Amino acid sequence: MENYAKNVVVVFCYLVRDKKVMLIRRNFPPLKNQYTIVGGKKEPGEDLLTACKREVFEETNLVLEQAELKGIINNSTQGRDYDVLTCYFLSDSFSGNIKSSHEGNVEWCNIEESYEKEGISEFYQKISPHVFGNNFFHGTIHINEEGRIENFAIEA
Repeated sequence: MENYAKNVVVVFCYLVRDKKVMLIRRNFPPLKNQYTIVGGKKEPGEDLLTACKREVFEETNLVLEQAELKGIINNSTQGRDYDVLTCYFLSDSFSGNIKSSHEGNVEWCNIEESYEKEGISEFYQKISPHVFGNNFFHGTIHINEEGRIENFAIEA
């Protein structure tokens, strides 16, 4: 079994309202000081949606009511003996008062302008068009030792 337990599962949630998406400027690696989407590692025993709800609450203080799984990407990083499976959710169904956390500062950004926002993650730029698309997507991203995208293949 040890040979197969080489994957970490991470959930991300695109929170949208009034043509805006919630971004977080991360305080910690990976992507420290970059803008990206709220999310984090799935904990043992959690299903994907439960992990997504927990991460949204921890990072934004919002209660996620519903979310749609939009796609899954396998991330392979040079020099690591494990992969990261990232699962992307989209939601406009949440409640509460927004509050940043120790993970980073959250803010709303116009979706169209978000792609060119100073400090936006290259992962956000590559993956977001698929999240906002109409079809479920899947793919693979190869990452170099510095954490930059070497190549990627995403299809619907």
